[in-house]
Amino acid sequence: MLAVAVALLGFGTVSLAVPSASAATTAVSLPGTFDTEIGCAADWQPDCSQAEMVQRADGRWTASLNLPGGSYRYKVAINDTWAENYGAGGAPDGSDISMTVPSAGERVTFVYDPATHVVTDDSDRPVVTAVGDYQSELGCAGDWLPTCPATEMSDPDGDGVYTYSTTAVPAGNWNTKVTIGRSWTVNYGADGVAAGADIGFDVPSDGATTTFSYNSATHLMTVVSVSGPTAPLNTLGALYTPTATTFRLWSPDSSNVTVNVDGAGHPLTPTTLSGYSDVYQAVVGGDLKDRTYQFYVGGVAVPDPYAQMVEPGTTRGVVVDTAAVLPTDGTWSPRPALVHREDSVVYELSVRDFTIDPSSGVEPAERGKFLGLVRSGTTYDGVKTGIDHLKELGVTAVQLMPSFDFGSTVPNWGYDPVDYNVPEEQYSQFSQPEDRIREFKDMVNEFHRNGMRVIMDVVYNHTHSKSVFGDITGRYYTATDLSGTGDSIDDGTPMVARMIRDSLEHWVRDYNVDGFRFDLVGVHHYDNVASWADYLNTAYAGRKLLMYGEPWNGGASDPDEAAKVRYGTVPALAPEHFGVFNGVYRDAIRGGTDSDTMAYMGGSGNPGAIAFGMRGSPTDADSTAPLSDLWSPAFAEDPEQTVNYASIHDNLNLYDKITYSGAGGGATGTAGRIDRFATGMVLTSQGIPIIAEGDEFLRSKVVNGDYTTAMNSYDAPDAVNAIHWGDKVAHADVFRYYRDAIALRKSTAALRLTTWGAVHHQLTTQVDGAVVIGRISSDPDDPTGYDTVVVDNPTGSTYGVALPPGTWTKVLDSYGSTATTGSDCGPQAVSVFRRS
Repeated sequence: MLAVAVALLGFGTVSLAVPSASAATTAVSLPGTFDTEIGCAADWQPDCSQAEMVQRADGRWTASLNLPGGSYRYKVAINDTWAENYGAGGAPDGSDISMTVPSAGERVTFVYDPATHVVTDDSDRPVVTAVGDYQSELGCAGDWLPTCPATEMSDPDGDGVYTYSTTAVPAGNWNTKVTIGRSWTVNYGADGVAAGADIGFDVPSDGATTTFSYNSATHLMTVVSVSGPTAPLNTLGALYTPTATTFRLWSPDSSNVTVNVDGAGHPLTPTTLSGYSDVYQAVVGGDLKDRTYQFYVGGVAVPDPYAQMVEPGTTRGVVVDTAAVLPTDGTWSPRPALVHREDSVVYELSVRDFTIDPSSGVEPAERGKFLGLVRSGTTYDGVKTGIDHLKELGVTAVQLMPSFDFGSTVPNWGYDPVDYNVPEEQYSQFSQPEDRIREFKDMVNEFHRNGMRVIMDVVYNHTHSKSVFGDITGRYYTATDLSGTGDSIDDGTPMVARMIRDSLEHWVRDYNVDGFRFDLVGVHHYDNVASWADYLNTAYAGRKLLMYGEPWNGGASDPDEAAKVRYGTVPALAPEHFGVFNGVYRDAIRGGTDSDTMAYMGGSGNPGAIAFGMRGSPTDADSTAPLSDLWSPAFAEDPEQTVNYASIHDNLNLYDKITYSGAGGGATGTAGRIDRFATGMVLTSQGIPIIAEGDEFLRSKVVNGDYTTAMNSYDAPDAVNAIHWGDKVAHADVFRYYRDAIALRKSTAALRLTTWGAVHHQLTTQVDGAVVIGRISSDPDDPTGYDTVVVDNPTGSTYGVALPPGTWTKVLDSYGSTATTGSDCGPQAVSVFRRS
């Protein structure tokens, strides 16, 4: 290890521990207390050949060892020496990893991820078997056999999701369940129900890849079977092959369903498809790639809710195979590593607003377009812009405001969807279908290549108008509008809920996105949201998808309130890793979204609410049961469930809220100090922080004193919403503060606790007058050995904090990173101290 003093952004230094430089990894081994059991001359031998791992095609290293029963400790060593080694949690020179093998002994599989340096083992995991009426086809002695090793599932990365893939299940309709412990004593069927019904699935063709996935936390089992990675999912819409295209539409109210292709009409007839109902189908021969098609129900032209491409401005779909279109590079770039969801720092942006202004440095043809977001090498007056700016800022993910096909004309943020599975053509430079698909994939690839994940802002709660789906059936919409737009979607209808799940899977599987922000998720039933998230996390295990939303509706009175996503139902979503925006904490920090008074950031408000938000708004009990109070601020059963923010696209952004409330002085005065204070609180609280575009350099949407437009600028002109990159030049000190605070968060484990227990046992908060103090330990084995102290001081005076015993260094103040001694905490500032 090297101890390095790194100068951060001109505001002093912090000491960081980084691994020593090493040669390329040519060998990985498992030195530990079991080495002699596997034939090594001694324990803890990094150069023992029997303890060597082998590298897989995905870059990870693996080894399977036969070990007798007992307790063991081990680490991972690089290149057969101790010079570079990793312990628990992937820490360089970290603590030993403990494991226990049952008394009878077993074969233990180890997996090492070189991106995170985390090594896992499956010593304490049960034997999970995919049983069904297909097992005899795979070499088992019979069907429905939990003792057949051929269909045992594995969990190599230890995330609790077990998988098994095979190409040997023949074409046809099959059934499956999952058993635990090689017996029928514990088994799960449809919807994760214990001893539940068989799970039906279809295999489209001989040789298709069928993947079984089982989530041990929720007991959900999923089966995905496709004729290859470029085959379309077996859902509805237009399913293309070079010899024929299958057209399918849900039509519960009319049997008069046709599709017109190239001027010829084709009747659709009822068909049976596992997981769907009231589906009509027609198979039209020939190679129909890029041909347009039009569905009709009762003689009325209707859109295809599953269309993967459309003819702009019409209800006509275009036959494409999205999965078959590769990025320009011919393959996907590696997904940025994410060990815990709490490690995320999310940045919200609009595709258009981020680069449409000439100051972005992006070429005119790419401004406001998908590829403009990822054009590197752009600058303005010597500062980085665009994606290079985001890298410099240090965020780990971008949240793209609506980027699927919407009904309004830009400039507009696009919260009025028309086609859920089609990239928005106004953000494209191209007109040919495959070019538009590839363009979006290239954008995702470039974000990944630059270390950022991609979160899509999705609007499944309403459509542009009821005319979008209404002529197919009125069952798409709720009887009472819940979205505030007059056309809220009814996911209480099972086929509508399935459409949403299929759309989410389309973007995850075919466009490789990394998660979703759900607009007005409070319109949706929480059990459906749980089902969607559970399915995606199970079927796409290892992705560490981020999913969260707004736990309210459009201001409507909902007769089914208790069944919807509210703060009180969020604990029930913890097993599915679904979170919500913490509007309670936002209001405690800033005050009313569009009012002219500030709360805690302005020196008033409730310090108790700030202390609770600093802790990540945890539930009182470690339980996933829904709460009796649907609007309880104590809703997070896991820190990843609270998305913390002081500003977002809605309402006044942060700097405009501050100036509207009367603060002045610009970046170097009171207004700038309050801005840094508010953001500092967000970035030092437990949970997942999100920053709105431009806040890092005091973006303002107020033009000629017009705060009213700035309060609701969804359709305002570019003069209001466009990012003006000269602000980064003018407010460089503010940008440096944001960058420093993000870097500190990423390097400080105490600011990113990952469990309810950690929050309750390793973090204490104190309110001293108006000042809030948090003392945090990053070590679960020493929960009161505090190594990080966070102080939120809203007053106009310096505050002296009582630090625990030890040697402490202040590493963050109102100006950014620092490396000073003492216990003073400046006014209207977040101060962070670390123990050395």
